[in-house]
Order: sequence, then C-alpha cells, then structure tokens
Amino acid sequence: MFSAIIPASGRGERFGSEIPKQFLLLGGRPLFLYSVSIFAENPLCERIILVTREDFFDFVEYWLDEVKLKEKVHLVSGGDNRQESVYKGVLEAVNSCNSDILLIHDAVRPFVTEPLIKAIYEKTLERGIAIPVIPVRDALVRIEEGRYTAPVSREDLFLVQTPQGAKASSLKTALEKALQMGLIFPDEASLLHYFGYEIALVEGSYFNFKITYPEDLVLAEKLISR
Repeated sequence: MFSAIIPASGRGERFGSEIPKQFLLLGGRPLFLYSVSIFAENPLCERIILVTREDFFDFVEYWLDEVKLKEKVHLVSGGDNRQESVYKGVLEAVNSCNSDILLIHDAVRPFVTEPLIKAIYEKTLERGIAIPVIPVRDALVRIEEGRYTAPVSREDLFLVQTPQGAKASSLKTALEKALQMGLIFPDEASLLHYFGYEIALVEGSYFNFKITYPEDLVLAEKLISR
C-alpha cells in the first residue's frame, strides 16, 4: 500500500493566468482532478493527500463531491513553495496513514498512467526511492548573454517526471534537514540525492507532461478530445 501526496498550491506565475493553473478547466473538469482520479482508482492507494491553497478549499471540495472522491482525499493547506507543501503532506501522511511508501505527483500532470504508478511503486518497494525519467529528444545549446556559444551533448541527459516514490521515513528526514539548513530543492529526487540517497530510475512517458504554459493546456485539450 502507498499514500499519494499531490502538491497543488502553486501560483502558476509562468502560465500567466489569474486563476492558478491547477484549477483551470480541462475537458470540463479542473486540472487537479485528473491526477487525483487516477490515484483514487488504484487499489493500492490507501489515501490521497491534496496539498492546496486554503482559499480554494470550497472549490476543491465541490469538485471532489461531484466525482464522489471526498472521502478518499484529505485536504492540507499548502506552504510558500513546493518543498514546504510536500513536507506538510508528508507530516499528514505519517500521522494518519499506515503505508510507509509515499508517491508524490504534480497536480498539473494530468496524463499519468496506471502502469507508471505501478512501476514507481514496485521500484520504490525494491530500492527505497524511484523516479520516472525520459531522454531529452531535442538538440541542446549553451547560450551566454544572448549568444550561441556551444552545442551540448544530450547523450546522458534526461527529463525528470513524477510520481516520485520514497519511503516516508527517508523523505521526512531529508525534508527536515533541508528545512534546518535553509535549502530548497525543485523536487524530491534532488533533495534525497543531496543527502546521499541512491535514486532508482523508471522509464517515464512523453504523455506524462507538465502543464506549464498556455500552449501545454491547448495540447492537453486536444488529447482529451481524442
């Protein structure tokens, strides 16, 4: 069994919308609901902890009630950044759930699949920490002061996705160390790697992309319509 932590309290400044992107509608449903729903369908998922903005609790609860998921999802008020939000979710999981395996997934990755969740969960059970990665496809170049300086080999470069799996005890310890040291990391893998943990890799999916810019939402709408 595992618990899922879904951070959904970001402001989405790069997206440029007045409403945080996780609450925008995709195919008639708010974006965050896609991630929540796929985890809710997993029989190994003990509980979903949705870490979100307190001023959107009523909105979130309305939609959870609409799809009859209110009982399985626990709302937690988010922090000032992703790391703080994940920490608050981890504390809730440790205090209220029996499972020692946590899967942290971005609310704005609506196309996560059951096979990927299963692969991350099984690899986390085996190795303690697991993340999905995909190879970089495009050519890369280094630019300094607006000028092309040199190509960069993409041979050993990969994009990191979510869900990222970890044992609750390991993640809690690392998050508390980072808090004490005033360190902020972009995701759980970089946090855990910094403190000496070995990261196991699982093949991700190009469909499991993150909604970051308006054109990403357009692409997602096209996929939903098909």
